[in-house]
Amino acid sequence: MPKGRPIKVKWQETENELYELFAAEIDVKKRQKLQFLWLVRIGNSLRKSCQTAAINERTGQRYLKWYREGGVENVLERRHGGNRGQHASFLTKEQQEALKAEADAGKIKTVWEGIEWVKKKYDVQYSYEGMRGVFKRLRLRKKVPRPQHIKSDAQAQDAWKKGGLQTD
Repeated sequence: MPKGRPIKVKWQETENELYELFAAEIDVKKRQKLQFLWLVRIGNSLRKSCQTAAINERTGQRYLKWYREGGVENVLERRHGGNRGQHASFLTKEQQEALKAEADAGKIKTVWEGIEWVKKKYDVQYSYEGMRGVFKRLRLRKKVPRPQHIKSDAQAQDAWKKGGLQTD
């Protein structure tokens, strides 16, 4: 059976160190990456290591490339799909707290009002969907009174609460 060309990697960890990292890892995806690196480190072929770790060969090649660029830390910090959700907010923590305080005080009730307030106060432009995300992260909700029926009578409701209908 042909062996192919040998894998050339300047290893920073010993076989035992990689195995200990693999055995101690709790996260399944990171554990899979460490298992693959350990299998290659002990001398298995790329194909056999990928089969054992249940990953695609191209993925194994990518893990080795990342390892060559920055070691185990570089491989473990990478995740499928890039770093979605890791973007810095347009507002600082203090600005977000001020926005939440304004909304809690009842001065900001809608997403559009939030966009206007942030633009006036901090000169930061948000789209509607962007501000909706801010509202969601800060757990802000529209604060509007519950709708009342047009024929409702507040005096009759108060009388009912105080002891029922008055009979003469």
